[in-house]
Amino acid sequence: MSSTLQKWLPPRWRRSATPAACTMSLTDPSHVHSDACFITLSPLTLVELFQSQGCKSCPPALPTIHGALDHNPNVLLLTYDVTYWDTSAGWRDTFGSAQWDQRQKGYISRWGRDGIFTPQVVVDGVVDGIGNLPGQVDELVAKAGEARKQLSFSVDIEPFQGGVRVSSETAETEGHEVWLVRYVPGNQEVKVGKGPNKGKKVRHTNVVRELTRLGEWRGGVLDLVVPEPGAGAGSRAVFVQGSGMGGVVGVVKL
Repeated sequence: MSSTLQKWLPPRWRRSATPAACTMSLTDPSHVHSDACFITLSPLTLVELFQSQGCKSCPPALPTIHGALDHNPNVLLLTYDVTYWDTSAGWRDTFGSAQWDQRQKGYISRWGRDGIFTPQVVVDGVVDGIGNLPGQVDELVAKAGEARKQLSFSVDIEPFQGGVRVSSETAETEGHEVWLVRYVPGNQEVKVGKGPNKGKKVRHTNVVRELTRLGEWRGGVLDLVVPEPGAGAGSRAVFVQGSGMGGVVGVVKL
């Protein structure tokens, strides 16, 4: 390994697993620790949720999906509303974008399938499911975590001089795309006016508004410029994903 690359290796590659974190009230000296205090911190996992206001299967499934992720600090949930149900539902999804249709279809094409569905939960670009059954989302997250552990390299993404630095202990690997995502943080509810969900309130969490390709990483250290956020930009994150809708190998919130 070159001295230049070693210089920029993140500290986490030179120590044991991240210790557990404990949260306690600073105003309550009588606090007693319990199992609920301790949360094992790990690298962020990317959970992509494809949903639609015109899909009758979404309202009953979403509470289970959100319930599995709401209090997990180790995941970043991003919601993409698709548009292909708009015509049959007679309702134009208020957050829908054909760009998200294409992103979802990219996964379907990579996996050699001939059908598409909502809701669909995709975790780290490697496993997916509907997520409507208790425990299913947790299982998907666990499987994705095991898949990332099997990688022959680790990736670190961190803010650097107005941009981001993507770095790894491996000097060369196959191409990965670096993406900047802008999303509206938190929950939003939309009351649907027509179609199978007429009158129902559909929850959306961290709605994606923009996805921008920053560049390509092929190992080692790569510094990339991140555009300045505009007014009302919301929250942003950067993730590194194998080219052609491959696996996600790193995620960071900015």
